[in-house]
Amino acid sequence: MPVAETFAAQQLAPRSTERSCRLVQWTPWPFPNPSLLGHCAVTFAGGWCVHQIPVFRRADGSLSVGVPNTAQLDADGRVKQRDGKRQYTAVLSFESAEGRERWQRMILVALTEAGIGG
Repeated sequence: MPVAETFAAQQLAPRSTERSCRLVQWTPWPFPNPSLLGHCAVTFAGGWCVHQIPVFRRADGSLSVGVPNTAQLDADGRVKQRDGKRQYTAVLSFESAEGRERWQRMILVALTEAGIGG
């Protein structure tokens, strides 16, 4: 294989999924909440960054992460509410449960490596 093709193949080779992102920001949630610990931002190996990822503590003490979301707005720009609760829409979605699990693992590893949660 020519050198250029070898170099290109090395660049495209998949890296360890769980190590392909790193924590760049951690903001603890400042209000009393039994499950929401805070929000984080992570950068991924491809050079992109996702902000406002919610981090939760489950009843068993383990951590879980959600996806960033945005408030649903009505025609007048007010946040929609249903039964007194604000309505939100996820900013990211996943094609499969496997994709969602991979997202969780990557973010949790980044948090652990930064000393968050443990």
